This record gives sequence, structure tokens and C-alpha cells, in this order.
Amino acid sequence: MRWTEEEYAEYVRSHMLHAHPRAAAPEAKEKRPKYGNRRVEVDGKKFDSQHEAEVYAGLMLRRRAGELWLVLRQVPFDLPGGIRYIADFVTIDPAGHVAVIDAKSEATKRNRVYINKKKQMRSEWGVEVEEA
Repeated sequence: MRWTEEEYAEYVRSHMLHAHPRAAAPEAKEKRPKYGNRRVEVDGKKFDSQHEAEVYAGLMLRRRAGELWLVLRQVPFDLPGGIRYIADFVTIDPAGHVAVIDAKSEATKRNRVYINKKKQMRSEWGVEVEEA
């Protein structure tokens, strides 16, 4: 069977209007996070977990007390092989010491990908990732 473009367009138009109800896309269910974390918002900032928000709150207290000069969130680091490591926090104290801090649960500390990226951060950037 051969159709002209106009005939095919008319066929598609007429069948799309009368599509079967089950042919519609299913409702998107909210996907459960891999480690069971719950996204939260603190001070208008969104965090991937309650633990990460608590670490942030502690760092901001230290900043207000003058122990830290700067607190940065979600800082990317390029690693060999086109790999990117995104640190939860990078802090700089008044003496200029830079710290990379990640809010990790016991389960995520054992994640092989995280362990490898942590090793690469040490070898490539000379930075020891601190876990909070």
C-alpha cells in the first residue's frame, strides 16, 4: 500500500485524535531514591538529603563564628578520563586552608564509584576528601 504525504498526514491526524486511552503515556511515578534519602530545603536552598542539609547548617554556623571564610556548594572537579567529581562543600578558612567535604551515609561511603573518585581527588588534586 502506498500513500501520499497528504494521505499519511490525514491518517495520523485522524488516529491521534481517537487514540485508545491505554495508549497514552502512563502517569510518572516519583522514583524512590537509591539510598532512601529525602530531599529537603533549608534557607531557600535544596539539598539531596537531610544529612547534607545538617552538614550545611553546621558549616554556616562555623562561618558566622568566623572559623570559615567561605563555604561553597556543589563544586565540580575534573578528573582523568572525562570523569567529574562534584563535592558537596568546599570551605576556605581565614588562613587559606581549603577543605573538600562530602556528606555521606555509611552506605554511600562504601560505594565503589565514590571510593575511586576519592582516590583520584587525592592523586590528581592533592586533596583529601573529608566525610561528614
